[in-house]
Amino acid sequence: MRDAAAEFDLGEAIPSPHVTALYGIDNVQDDEEMLRIFRRDVHRVILDVADERRKRDGKMQGGKVWPDLGATGIYVGVEYDGVNGGTMDMAWAEVTLATSPDHEALIDALYNLLYGNPKDDKKDVHSRPTPWMPHLSICYDNPENFGPNLTRSAIEHFIAKSCPTLDKAVDRNGRDVEFSRSVTGISLWKTAGLMSDWKCLDKIEFQ
Repeated sequence: MRDAAAEFDLGEAIPSPHVTALYGIDNVQDDEEMLRIFRRDVHRVILDVADERRKRDGKMQGGKVWPDLGATGIYVGVEYDGVNGGTMDMAWAEVTLATSPDHEALIDALYNLLYGNPKDDKKDVHSRPTPWMPHLSICYDNPENFGPNLTRSAIEHFIAKSCPTLDKAVDRNGRDVEFSRSVTGISLWKTAGLMSDWKCLDKIEFQ
């Protein structure tokens, strides 16, 4: 992340590599309440879904809590607030990862925990985009600052030079996924303000 910020002359680097499960949680009163929900309920909900998957697969114990995430390619994009459903002005580069029914079940469980189940027919229940395509962001900033310079070829060159481990994710061309990562835990971040203001409030490690 720091290398990408330096390569594209960005003001700030993404504080920590991450694949977002949910963002924009705006219906929790304060940090203390969010921490209580995270520590009390999030791990329980994730383990419940994992247990259901184990039962389905005939595995009463063992197995991964969250399925591995495999890369499908590199994506460079830009969005503007209010244009085609955009919610912010941003240009970014990412490693796009594949979703799966098991991944979607976990996202559903977390979304239902925090926003309510759409099947409950409550007016304040949020809907979520489906499928939710997981992704590992490499860098982002305001599109006016670096968007014109952030091209696919520039990102491919950067990856080949600075992060050869990701090189297999650059171009799938219909081949099997060759790059994947295990999900080792889930963390809670407060992302108010600039990226330099972002703060990790807590983290749960999967056993």
